[in-house]
Amino acid sequence: MEIIFMIALGYEIATLLGWTTMEAIFLGAALSISSSAIIIKVLRDTGMLHGPHGRLIVGILIVEDFAAVILLSLLSGVATSGTANLGEVTTLVVRLGLFLVCTLFMGALVAPHIIRFVARFRSAEVMLIVSLAMCFVLALVGEQLHISAAVGAFIIGTVLGDTEYSEVLNNTITHVRDIFAALFFVSIGMLIELAVLWQYIVPALIVAGVFMAGKMFASTLGTFITGHDGKTSLNVGMGKPQLGEFSLAMSKVGVDHAVVGAFLYPVVAAASALTALCYPFISRSSVGVGNQLEQRSPRLLRHYVGSLSYILISTRTVFGMEGEFANDVRRAGRVIAVNFGIIVVAIGLGTFALNFSADVSQGFDIRRGMFGLIVSCLVVLLCLPPAVFIWRALQRMTDGLARFIFRRDISSLRLLNRRVLQVVLRNSILIAMIVTVAIWSLPFISRLVVLGSFSTPIAVLVLLGTVVFLWRVSFRIHSVLESTFSRTFLGDDEE
Repeated sequence: MEIIFMIALGYEIATLLGWTTMEAIFLGAALSISSSAIIIKVLRDTGMLHGPHGRLIVGILIVEDFAAVILLSLLSGVATSGTANLGEVTTLVVRLGLFLVCTLFMGALVAPHIIRFVARFRSAEVMLIVSLAMCFVLALVGEQLHISAAVGAFIIGTVLGDTEYSEVLNNTITHVRDIFAALFFVSIGMLIELAVLWQYIVPALIVAGVFMAGKMFASTLGTFITGHDGKTSLNVGMGKPQLGEFSLAMSKVGVDHAVVGAFLYPVVAAASALTALCYPFISRSSVGVGNQLEQRSPRLLRHYVGSLSYILISTRTVFGMEGEFANDVRRAGRVIAVNFGIIVVAIGLGTFALNFSADVSQGFDIRRGMFGLIVSCLVVLLCLPPAVFIWRALQRMTDGLARFIFRRDISSLRLLNRRVLQVVLRNSILIAMIVTVAIWSLPFISRLVVLGSFSTPIAVLVLLGTVVFLWRVSFRIHSVLESTFSRTFLGDDEE
């Protein structure tokens, strides 16, 4: 969710800055990834690496690195072909999938035997040379297949990390890793012209600010809804806002193949430098900020966050249980996930279709605004049935969860009755889903507004409807919590 959120946010910021579609795609991909090297270094220096939120951050970074490899290979293929049509992307995905499967399969069969044979020599130098040779060979294969050198090196690294000598390999290769990391950042810095950099300082400041705010929000929310408490979620969120090496590599690929403007690289590099200056202070202040928020937040808000955290932990417990009740909850959760995915895909296809408004209007002799109206109506029609299914499944799931939670431990939620608990849980999930869809829809809505008068009312109505719905849902949560709080502490028996 965090990666999708940041891609959509970066895409929209680039669109608002007047950049092209390809530049928006590259910026969105660059903003979706944090720097593993810098973040882990700061966590290690501050002694937080092995703490609760430190382990969560490392786990998220591993997933992001794998996603970055996939994004980098897709962007490399798009940059090589110079197009981003559906056929090219499908071919790239298939080729990448085959490469990953073959590399993992062959690597798992061959690499452990090679490492086991080399280990007989009891020589750290030989072990280092052989492991680096395998990384370079797979990097060369990835480069020759027009995927990415980083993909091959990353995959063989995961294979070597699963061998019985992984700890020995890690200790042996640590210093070489640090040397290559230093060379990478030095080479990246040498490509930046300071005279040119000042021309793009304003967009760099905007990109850096949006990245830090968006990354902290998305990481905090994502950690919280997976069943962690508010303080841990905030620590994870404030431990993520650092642009890194994959972001620079993605922007460099686009500039090298001339599919994006030459300005993109210095903008991303400057934004990365700005986040590097701010990140240590943000990361170190996370505990203090969490304590201040806990002390200064209204009592009702603290109770809501605590209750919601307990509810989410209980929800995660239910999904891991066996039995008919747990199966019903999981079934409802699958319905919600599948239909939410349908909505996301429908909006994405609508945004993609609007890129061809000029060609369609010329080929079929219709106004671009009319084409936008047709596409928007089709997207709304595709999204309505999934929305209905999500609402019904959400009602079933939250009702079952409320019954389970109160049977399990009613003392943890003593201020809430079962009906109030269901409303709070249902509406909280709705708000998270609607906010995600709204941000994902921003490129679609902005393109509709640009197309003209026919499609503008649809975009405005959708935006206003979303705001009104969020407003009403938020106040519904507040009203039921306030009523319960008043009855409990003030003795007010009125509903």
